[in-house]
Amino acid sequence: MKLSVIIVNYNVKAFLEQCLRTVFEALEGMEGEVFVVDNLSTDGSAEMVRGKYPRVRLIANTENVGFSRANNQAIRVSQGEYVLLLNPDTVVGEDVFHKVVRFLDAHPKAGGLGVKMIDGTGRFLPESKRGLPTPTVAFFKIMGLSRLFPHSKLFGRYHLGHLPENEAAAIEILSGACMFLRREMLDKVGLLDESFFMYGEDIDLSYRITLGGYENWYFPDARIIHYKGESTKKSSVNYVFVFYNAMVIFARKHFTRRGTQFFSFLIRGAIYLSAAAAIVLRFLRGALLPMLDLLLLYAGLSWMDRMSAAELHSPLYKALVSAVILGVMAFSGVYDLPLRIRNVFKGLLALLLLAIVGQGWTGLGFVQALPILAMAGGIYVGVRLLLRLFRVWRLPTSPMERARVLAAGSPEETKLALGLLWQTHYGLDREVTLDTETVNGPNGVQKIKGTIKKHRLDEVVFCAKDLSMQRIITMIEQLKDTGVVFKIAQPASEFIIGPSTTESLQDLLVLPDHAVDSSASKRRRRTLDVLLSLFFLVTLPVGIWFVGSKPGFVRNLVLVLLGKRTWVGYAVPGRDRRLPRIKPGVLDPAHADRSRPAPPTVSRMDLEYAKDYRVWKDLGRIMVNFRALGSAVAAC
Repeated sequence: MKLSVIIVNYNVKAFLEQCLRTVFEALEGMEGEVFVVDNLSTDGSAEMVRGKYPRVRLIANTENVGFSRANNQAIRVSQGEYVLLLNPDTVVGEDVFHKVVRFLDAHPKAGGLGVKMIDGTGRFLPESKRGLPTPTVAFFKIMGLSRLFPHSKLFGRYHLGHLPENEAAAIEILSGACMFLRREMLDKVGLLDESFFMYGEDIDLSYRITLGGYENWYFPDARIIHYKGESTKKSSVNYVFVFYNAMVIFARKHFTRRGTQFFSFLIRGAIYLSAAAAIVLRFLRGALLPMLDLLLLYAGLSWMDRMSAAELHSPLYKALVSAVILGVMAFSGVYDLPLRIRNVFKGLLALLLLAIVGQGWTGLGFVQALPILAMAGGIYVGVRLLLRLFRVWRLPTSPMERARVLAAGSPEETKLALGLLWQTHYGLDREVTLDTETVNGPNGVQKIKGTIKKHRLDEVVFCAKDLSMQRIITMIEQLKDTGVVFKIAQPASEFIIGPSTTESLQDLLVLPDHAVDSSASKRRRRTLDVLLSLFFLVTLPVGIWFVGSKPGFVRNLVLVLLGKRTWVGYAVPGRDRRLPRIKPGVLDPAHADRSRPAPPTVSRMDLEYAKDYRVWKDLGRIMVNFRALGSAVAAC
């Protein structure tokens, strides 16, 4: 047998299905086998593999054993002359396996090989070729010098930025996302080190390959897409600790004790600096716009004072008025994403009502408040229009603005793809199609570029049934500078995959303004939780006699006030990965006094709850099931 493909999966069913389809197409004409090692996914991945890909050798673990151990499970029973470790969030061109095997056959010293990887936007992924993370190389990466000087032989060695992107070369470190390995080499140097749960195992094996007398190669003639879904977490504090601690494990294993102590000290210092930077950046992403608005509000009030030829208000008063305006506008959703002008007018209306009701105790008459409201409205509308003008944020000018989409493929497939997108996007502004013959023609890329420019498109969807993956990968790479989002529609458009997104009717939240994880719903839920908890607290001497478990009621009351629980949540929290995460609930959509629906019905009720969250429905559940408010909360 020539090639054994091993895919370790955890809760990415749609990506895995797409990956498997491309893998089997790439194996045409080659003797090979495919393994999927599932690390206890809860999204139906294992069931999908059993039902749709009976040729796959499925290893369904009863616990999440980590990346290294899961790969080793399959390697030990595989039979291929070459072994490919492949991430499930990848797309493989039809020519990849044949090209790589021919290269490895011609280079017997090549123990491992990595291909050219691009992300879902067509951008080259620098981890396709990497250098050994010695203390010096790691220091340059941690301090940001490798990013500042990516093509320097000295500072950019972590990603070997001095090597040409499109030329084959011997390298030091391969990427675990797509790693071709020679069986003979594995028998000599050993399998993946299972002390690495996640990250670092590819560095360790690559280094042992070179120590064993073999070479690692970067082979750009073979290209794949790596959606790299984990990249969305790379600014998180958890990623910082996991990734850099993996580097510490590697240093302890392969460097001298003295060097390791210095390296560990360096890495641990970098961990805390990077974690602090991640926290600050996350704060700034959310707080920068409110801080700008607050500054402009204060400046506007100060300007209005000066225009009146007298300082009518103290700095403290102006600061308080600015803070009140900011708070009301925030509660009205002006900082929700995507940014919407309509939320600005909702906030201004709330401020107007506040001015009318509170004119007796605020010191401002209604007529005096109008110029302040006009100034606030000008700031909020003006700032957001400027953000749109300079493309800092994508800001719909109205709630009716829809995406403009190009679908490339046969009439049958493009119709299905656009139909699905119309539902997942809640309508489309413009639908443009290009037939398969045009897209596959010699001027196909130029035709797509012209269409994108002419219609000012937002997304391009390629129909996988009509276009080869090799062609799709080539076009995505060549169209990377157009600024559009690229997606791939599966045959019959069962689902459509893009960068970090999966769209299907099964996962569709059909009411965007009422989806349980929308900013507005989160705000409404928390407001209801706090107001009800305060009411229950005030009426506790009376209300506690109407609940079943009195200690449980007090406990739940405290937990909801602290934000660790919510009064109404899912029936089976954490079970269905399709559902957005919310706090565990005291009650749930299926809650009844004495009976309980069957499990499939409960799951369906959870899904409907996630699609259409309404405050009044939660309030009704709480009133009907008040006696159960002392119930134990299910663990998330």
